[in-house]
Amino acid sequence: MKECKKLITERRAITFFDSAKEISDDLIKEILETASLAPSAYNLQPWKVVVAISKEKKRILKEIAFNQQKVEDASAVIVVIANPKAAVENIDRVLESSIELGYMKKERKEVAKQRILSVWEDQEQAKRKAIRDSALFSMNVMIAARVYGLETHPMDGFDEKKLKEFLNIDEEMYVPMIIAIGYKDPDKALLPRAYRFKFEEFGEII
Repeated sequence: MKECKKLITERRAITFFDSAKEISDDLIKEILETASLAPSAYNLQPWKVVVAISKEKKRILKEIAFNQQKVEDASAVIVVIANPKAAVENIDRVLESSIELGYMKKERKEVAKQRILSVWEDQEQAKRKAIRDSALFSMNVMIAARVYGLETHPMDGFDEKKLKEFLNIDEEMYVPMIIAIGYKDPDKALLPRAYRFKFEEFGEII
């Protein structure tokens, strides 16, 4: 419990990365697969990612992200994509797994499938679910990164149209954020954490 709280409280949005340090493909994959344990509606996991690690790709992404230097300096940049077509694309694999693991009887599959698809047919519902669940996944990415001593910075400051063109992302997809990930520049110090509201300022118990 203490370790979990430590990881959460240590997470900061780092603006200065050590540009000389790299992250291995295996470590990136491990962090992202750990993050994919995030909850999602009907377990449809409506997220995709593109990870930029090459200097040239990061340089172009920096321009797309309004020249934020951290995009180029980070060891990698994770582009999080919310997929509103996840129900159609993932439903069969998800339900077959539920049957195999004993969560559902085989004869219930078609009923469940049609019920789920009917919800995702509504484009606004599909968009909201995809973005919400991708945000849960993204938060897990940032916490998982801390386990390995890495820092992150989530950003929504970028030209989404240019980003989609650059990475050949389907126009129907949404990009809720990109996440810079890497190691903090050891020569720079963090300021104290910015003010956080107390419970009494944002919540109530009824």
